[in-house]
Amino acid sequence: MQRTHSFIILFLLAVLSACCLAVNQTTFVNTTKTTLKILGVFGHPGKSHFDVFKPLLEELARRGHEITVVSYFPRSDSVKAKEPLPNYKDVNLANPKDGVFVEVIDLQQINHAWYRPLLDIYMLRFMADYACNTGLRTPAVKEFLRSNEKFDLILTENFNTDCFLGFVHRFKAPYMALSSHQIMPWTNSDMDNSNDPSYIPIIFVGFVKPMNFLNRMQNTLLVSLSEVIYDYWFRAVDQVTANEVFGSDLPKLEEIAQQSQALLVNTHSSIHGSRPQLPNVVEIGGLHIPSKVNPLPKDIAKFLDGAHEGVLYFSLGSMIKMTSMPPKKLDAILKVLGSIPRKVLWKWEADELPHKLDNVMARKWLPQFDVMNHPNVKCYFGHGGLLGLSEGVYAGKPMILMPMFGDQFHNSAAAASRGAAVVIAYDSLTEQSFRRAVDEVFNNTSYRENAQRLSKAYRDRAATPLETAIWWTEYVARGNGRSYFRSDGAGLLWYQRHLVDIGLVLIVVFAMFIYILIRLIKLLLSLLRVLKGALFSRADENKWKKKN
Repeated sequence: MQRTHSFIILFLLAVLSACCLAVNQTTFVNTTKTTLKILGVFGHPGKSHFDVFKPLLEELARRGHEITVVSYFPRSDSVKAKEPLPNYKDVNLANPKDGVFVEVIDLQQINHAWYRPLLDIYMLRFMADYACNTGLRTPAVKEFLRSNEKFDLILTENFNTDCFLGFVHRFKAPYMALSSHQIMPWTNSDMDNSNDPSYIPIIFVGFVKPMNFLNRMQNTLLVSLSEVIYDYWFRAVDQVTANEVFGSDLPKLEEIAQQSQALLVNTHSSIHGSRPQLPNVVEIGGLHIPSKVNPLPKDIAKFLDGAHEGVLYFSLGSMIKMTSMPPKKLDAILKVLGSIPRKVLWKWEADELPHKLDNVMARKWLPQFDVMNHPNVKCYFGHGGLLGLSEGVYAGKPMILMPMFGDQFHNSAAAASRGAAVVIAYDSLTEQSFRRAVDEVFNNTSYRENAQRLSKAYRDRAATPLETAIWWTEYVARGNGRSYFRSDGAGLLWYQRHLVDIGLVLIVVFAMFIYILIRLIKLLLSLLRVLKGALFSRADENKWKKKN
């Protein structure tokens, strides 16, 4: 009987311990199924930018949250028919007269002179003016701003303007920023995220790491200059426009920008390198990459299936107008592609190529990710845009990259430093330079091996980019962001952040210490001279007394 009682007691203790353990385990797990109201504000009219965020917005809607999206890219009727999302609402910024940034880059206007980074900053200002003055003044936005909507969270792109941060003030909701590329210098400054120019290259210049002395000096100057330009030019112009739209009581845009509760960045350290980040600056590189490869259109599949010698896939993205390429450079590309013993699949926006090439298939649109994952595609020839480059890395394809503008130089240099790409300068593009690049990538197996290793590191993560982005979005929307992750350095004045005030005080104190020390030494020397004189006088007096 005693043994029976002991057994029962032990059993009850085991059950109680298990229950306690279960309680402790569920303490850290969110089991609520709260429907969140989320506003997405994406004011840039570049399609490639919105393509990064679209999967996140749609997945949030699939999970039952109410999503309102202010953008130039509402869901089309065909997409709605394929997948109705009644809790996904669009506020359309698009104006039929103005259009969006698709095939708008004229290659004859590309200038890669030494001052190109400054031209890129000027172009950012031009695009910001366009976005603010067209997007914020649309009837749809005016109507939306008059609504009484309430939101748990605002998602907005962090890029080249703060004018859309007025939505944060208008709807009095916490907000989280998203970046489709490496973090802008002024964003690092707003969040007090580390941006050490001694080894972190600025996004506008394609410096290969490690940077030499001249590169580090240029990098330091460009980081400082870009922050000053943004603070005193970009924000000054944006503030005027935002005040007109959101009212004169709108706080300074810089103050709103510093309240970002998290920043999700479309990068991954396997490509761009390791750098210190705040805990609420989270890499979600490859967010736009789908979870599965879809079947290719029949004509493209047939073309690729029969290319046992390998295929070069050629695309310069959605913004560049390939038909605007100068004839001399285009002829060089055509001669090389037409002469190689491989097939070429080319994204070309016109109906036909200037010259018919038997080994080349040209299409106005191509399912890029599905194409890259075909086993016969052996090389990707692109411009270094982060979406295409990320897809190439994911698929493990060696690359030929010809950067044109913006972050493409930075991305291309990063891929080249990993040994997965050859970079061609557009200014020096000739038949000879292009042929050397093609031969190098196809014949040097190290590029394929490095690309495969990079792909493995890029894919191997604790959670998918989409799951990571969803978790952070819901986490902040539930009210967990607040000031818990915000750096105490955010909001400091520039001279406080860089310890200029401390340095000046220390210099003054040190100077005073040296001054006082010198004065004391002089006084001591003077006293020694007086004492020495007194001693000599006393000695002379004693000598005189002895003589007499």
